[in-house]
Amino acid sequence: MKPYYAHHTLSWLFILSLIASFVVLVVSLAMNLPQVIRISTFTFFISLNALFMTRQHLYYIRRTYLTYDAEHYLVLDTTSFDSFEWSIFNVIQIGILVLEFFQLLSFPIRDLLDAIHLSNRQGVMDDDDSDTANFIIGIITMFANLNSKFYVIQLWFLVAVVICILIVMSAIHLYNSWWPHKPFSLYWVKYLLPLANLLYLPMLVMLIGSASCLSKIGTEDYKDASSGLLRCSDPMIIKPLYLAVTVVAYTTGYVILTAFVTSFDRIPIKGEIHYKSQGVAFLKNTSMLLSIDFLLVANSYKHIRSILSLIIVLSMVCFNISTQPCFVSQINYWRSFGFCSILWVALVVTMLTSETDALPRISPGGIASVLAVGVVVIFAVFVIVKRLNRDSSSNDESASEHQGLVDSSKRSDGVSNCDQMVQPAASVSAYTDSVADLRIKNSIIQNV
Repeated sequence: MKPYYAHHTLSWLFILSLIASFVVLVVSLAMNLPQVIRISTFTFFISLNALFMTRQHLYYIRRTYLTYDAEHYLVLDTTSFDSFEWSIFNVIQIGILVLEFFQLLSFPIRDLLDAIHLSNRQGVMDDDDSDTANFIIGIITMFANLNSKFYVIQLWFLVAVVICILIVMSAIHLYNSWWPHKPFSLYWVKYLLPLANLLYLPMLVMLIGSASCLSKIGTEDYKDASSGLLRCSDPMIIKPLYLAVTVVAYTTGYVILTAFVTSFDRIPIKGEIHYKSQGVAFLKNTSMLLSIDFLLVANSYKHIRSILSLIIVLSMVCFNISTQPCFVSQINYWRSFGFCSILWVALVVTMLTSETDALPRISPGGIASVLAVGVVVIFAVFVIVKRLNRDSSSNDESASEHQGLVDSSKRSDGVSNCDQMVQPAASVSAYTDSVADLRIKNSIIQNV
């Protein structure tokens, strides 16, 4: 077996970084060092995410190519359908994709609103307008707006949900370990996957937002924060306790939810929208990287934050195009459009936030027009490419049908009597081979 030194080396580096950042975080909390708390919190979250991504990628490589039933997974990974049916299940899946698009789009938009608020001295936007915009974004994306009034209730409710999920999954695992002859049936897991995908980002982003808010206390970023953005400076809140609870809850929730939404491989059914677990793992982890980048990187490093966001979104675009994570090609195509639109918005926000002197001279309507026109142009390009691909595929099909008719007519004219006697035997042999191939494929699918 290939040793995969790169995966193991990166894993050890991330483990050491995770341990070191945790120790530094504990010490800095005890000594009340705000800047060190901010850096160590970011390092801990990014190390945990990178470690999980590395181990999952190694797992999928070994599962797909090095296990005894690797050919089964190769059959699943190469399966693709051209269209889907408009069933209730598929409509829910499409709705989740649309919500995910707005969730990822909200990160650069919030960054832009934060930059506009910082230029509020020039009168670009009032605090009330900024608060209203953030409230609308929170409603659309299901991202809780943590303010000092509801922060305690929201945080402890989410911690209780994470604890309940941990207890249920631990109980099922222990039951199946103690009584393996009567395992607990998990057929109901597939019905919870849409709900888990729906709540994945809101739950984890809320915990990251809590850590971001707590780590900002005592720094310049907290002084510049908008009245409608994350706040947690209530006197009753004990910063070390709440930050420790947030870190533990995020670690537990991230590991459980990521493993849950990425470990279910089912046989694809024609007409239904399903995803490959490897694709789900990469896109979920990169979504978390994007949220960590926007929420935990300080405003003093906004250029680095913007560049990292562009790299992350560009990697999502390239991965979606190259690997086709959904079994339905149309979903992959229009999902690429969504990622390209997010990339365009992130690029415009990067240029605007880097020019702090020019930003006050640009009206919010002008910024919205630039973003909307870019998205419309990208949509038009995708529609044109889709139409050209459809026309070329129809031409190829008609040409192949015409060539088949020509070849069959030539064969019918040149067939001798002896060939006609051999044809039934050849037909029987071809039929037997096709039946054998079909049986092999069925046995592979049944054993998956």
